[in-house]
Amino acid sequence: MTNNEIKYLRSLSKKKYRYEHKKFLIEGKRIVDQLIRSDYQIDKIIITQNFINKHPKHILFSSNLDYQIIADKDYKKIKNTDNSQEIFALVPIKHSFNIPDDIKGPLLILNNISDPGNLGTLLRSAAWYGINNIFLSTGSVDIYNPKVVRSSMGAHFYLSNLFELDTDNIITILNSKKIEVIAATLDGTPYKNISTSNNWALILGNEAHGIDNDILQLSTKQVSIPQKGNMESLNVAVAGSILIDRFIAK
Repeated sequence: MTNNEIKYLRSLSKKKYRYEHKKFLIEGKRIVDQLIRSDYQIDKIIITQNFINKHPKHILFSSNLDYQIIADKDYKKIKNTDNSQEIFALVPIKHSFNIPDDIKGPLLILNNISDPGNLGTLLRSAAWYGINNIFLSTGSVDIYNPKVVRSSMGAHFYLSNLFELDTDNIITILNSKKIEVIAATLDGTPYKNISTSNNWALILGNEAHGIDNDILQLSTKQVSIPQKGNMESLNVAVAGSILIDRFIAK
C-alpha cells in the first residue's frame, strides 16, 4: 500500500474528508461480517496476513470478494482502535440528500445526540425494528463517525434514509406532512396511556439538555417511560429503544 493510500484512509477519520470523498472506513471482524452479508456496496476490503492466519474460515474467504493484504506497519497507521482486529473495509456514504415527497412514519428524529455510542445504538435499534427514516439534527455527532459506526454494528448497511438536517429544515418538513409527532420527555404521559397510528415521528433529545424548544413545540404528544426505581433518568439510547419497541408493537 502506497503512502498516498495510507494518507487517504487515515484522513477518513475526520468528517471533512469523509464527506469530501463520500467514503468511510469500517474496522472490525463483526461489522465487516455484517457488511459482507448485506447488499451494501464495498469498494475495498483490507486485511493483514495475521488476520488470515487467525481466521482462515472467515466469511470473506468463502465469498467472491477481493481483498488487499496490508503490512503490519501500515495497518497500524490506519486503525482507529487500540486493539484492532486487522480487518477493514472502505465503503461509500449512501447519505440521503433528497427527501422523498411521500416520506412518512415511523420516523426517528434525533436532536443533538452528541454521544457516538448512543447514536450508534439508536441506529442499531432502528434497523432492528425496521425504521428506515432517520432525521439527525446538525448539532449531533456525525453519522459516520468511527465510534458511531462501530457501536451501530452494521446498521448503516440497512438504513437507506439517513438525513442530516438543520433544525429549520426538520421543522419545515414535519409541518408539511401529516405525521403524528411525539416527543420523549421526563414529564410526558406514560407510553401505556398513549395511542399512536403507524405514521408517527419520535423525537429524542440530548441527555443533558433535552429537546430543542422549537422542535419540541412541533409535538402533539409528549411521552415518558414510567419510573419504578430510584434512578434519575435513562440513557437516551435505552429510552429510545424501549419507546420504539412499544410503538412498533402497538
